[in-house]
Amino acid sequence: MAQKLKQPPEKKGIGCLTWILIIIGTPILLLGGFIYFATSELRRSDEEILKTYQPSPEIVDIAEKNTLTDKGKATFYRADPQLVDAQSFVKYCRSKARGVEPLGCNAPKPGGGPFGGRGIFLLQIDDPRFADHKYSAAVHEMLHSAYDWLGSNEKKRINALLDQEFSKRQDDPHLAGVIDTLKSRKSSNVKKDVWAELHSKFGVEYTDLSPELEEYYKKYFADRNIVVGLFKNGGFNNRVRKIDEIRYETQKMVPQLTSMQNQLTAYQNAGDAASFNSLLGQYNSMVSSYNAKVAEINRVYNEIQEFYQYFNPDYKPPEEKKQ
Repeated sequence: MAQKLKQPPEKKGIGCLTWILIIIGTPILLLGGFIYFATSELRRSDEEILKTYQPSPEIVDIAEKNTLTDKGKATFYRADPQLVDAQSFVKYCRSKARGVEPLGCNAPKPGGGPFGGRGIFLLQIDDPRFADHKYSAAVHEMLHSAYDWLGSNEKKRINALLDQEFSKRQDDPHLAGVIDTLKSRKSSNVKKDVWAELHSKFGVEYTDLSPELEEYYKKYFADRNIVVGLFKNGGFNNRVRKIDEIRYETQKMVPQLTSMQNQLTAYQNAGDAASFNSLLGQYNSMVSSYNAKVAEINRVYNEIQEFYQYFNPDYKPPEEKKQ
């Protein structure tokens, strides 16, 4: 007897599963494609950057004066360095004038989104007394970019060298002050911030580094002595250094003046006019010298105040910096 054929059972769920996979997979593919496209600039080789990037004449001048090697130029140009006005600088760098301004920053590129990479922004300064600070500020930020690009093993090696170098210079008041400031900030990785800052400061501001660090920095600079010279002779830095030098001299004079003043009082109380008059001329001469040095400190510091006011017209100088 012939039997009726039954329809095969339906395979349930296949259509739904396909749609679920499409719904879940499409955003993932789109996001992956977006990230790949957005980060394509970051994956370009140094050779491509050097061939295709067109720096402005000012940026070329900065690179040449700092004797940047091809590696240094590629690292610098990859960050698309720009000289910007004070208003834009505050916006991009999220900085507020507090009396110790960076003059440059390494910050997210405007409109680049979370995957757009970081750029170097330099404060445009037209005042000829301070305009040359762009040379040091630019390579300081370039070295921040270079540090970020180091592989994990190389970064560990460089960090150890930076620690060794810092241990030899812990009595450097400027360096210690910078590190203390970094440590006081609320950061998820203070140690990394310290290493990154030392990486830039040693490369730009200090001579006579360890042979290993000197060799390392040759990747970025053909003649690092020129780089350090630009920093030390810059209109801003040489004023700060001059203030520090004169303050050191006046601090040494204070105990001498106090001792002489006490001696003059003793001579006067004893009625020893000859000894009093003999010492008085020397004392008055030293007082004149001391006052002249204080006046010089105030003159130079007033110029630095003008610089800070260029950055922020509302800047108020901290009283503790005055003699």
